[in-house]
Amino acid sequence: MAADPRVLHIYDAADVGATLVKYSRREGRPWRHFTALPPEGAAPSAAARAGKLAAGALWQARRTAAILRSDLLHVHSGSRIGVVRSRPIKPFLLHFHGTDIRTQYYDPARRPALQWGADHAVTVLYSTPDLREHAESARSDAVYLPNPVDLEELPQWRPAGRPRIVFASRWHSSKGGQQQLELVRVLRAAVGPDVELQGLDWGDGAPQAAELGVNLVPKMAKPEYLRWLASAHVAIGQSAGILAMSELQAMGIGVPVVMPLGEGYYQSPPVLQGDSAEALAAAAAAALADPSGTSAALAARSWLQEHHDPVRLVHRLAGIYAAAG
Repeated sequence: MAADPRVLHIYDAADVGATLVKYSRREGRPWRHFTALPPEGAAPSAAARAGKLAAGALWQARRTAAILRSDLLHVHSGSRIGVVRSRPIKPFLLHFHGTDIRTQYYDPARRPALQWGADHAVTVLYSTPDLREHAESARSDAVYLPNPVDLEELPQWRPAGRPRIVFASRWHSSKGGQQQLELVRVLRAAVGPDVELQGLDWGDGAPQAAELGVNLVPKMAKPEYLRWLASAHVAIGQSAGILAMSELQAMGIGVPVVMPLGEGYYQSPPVLQGDSAEALAAAAAAALADPSGTSAALAARSWLQEHHDPVRLVHRLAGIYAAAG
């Protein structure tokens, strides 16, 4: 391991960096993580301004020291590319995670910075298969690195006493928000009033979801969020057609996941699919009739260990780092 480059993961998205560093450290690899953000917001007084300046200087010193101790930087999210545009200069990888390359890249005001990052990175990575066309627009040799799922951190599956279907993602267009709302309408009629529908109070479509009968819960810290997922008998994945971290975590817990998937995105994915709101609602109702049997038949944890295992992904990433070096 002494030949491994000293890699600093900068910032994060869905704890991908934290998980990769956690499992790399177990193997003795010299990877570290820097997540501290510079102080933000207006300072209302002279004393507060002085305090903010001092905090900013301390952050800059910590960032500089961390970078100087590294051989290679791994920047999570194109929106954070500014961190490598100032001294000290080190080679870096740029890791796209979603909105940064799917949406921000097409904003004329933000595209130049993102393109600079793609042009100057030794390697560009992207985290879900739907991002391929966008990432390759910025960099033709962009590499797909699936998100690691830390099965160790997932709670035991403990479905609530009352039958519960949980919508795992926020209500937003990037997650297929309008299709999700249509599914709520059909699902409410398919499963009847005794089944509780829950979702996050997050996204511009959340008020409409509430009007349609979804019981909204506030955004919460990750441990609480995972326990909430574990309270579901069935989880509804986003309608955008990808397995993002929320869907992967529900699968790892054992909750049967119902959602549409993009054609060719995954190999034999262990989710219940449908090509219409009616088909998805029927799949959810069938799973609700026998959640544990459905979970056992799907065997999602085995699939995750094959395709999203952190140890395997650390080994693959180590090879990418070595090639970059």
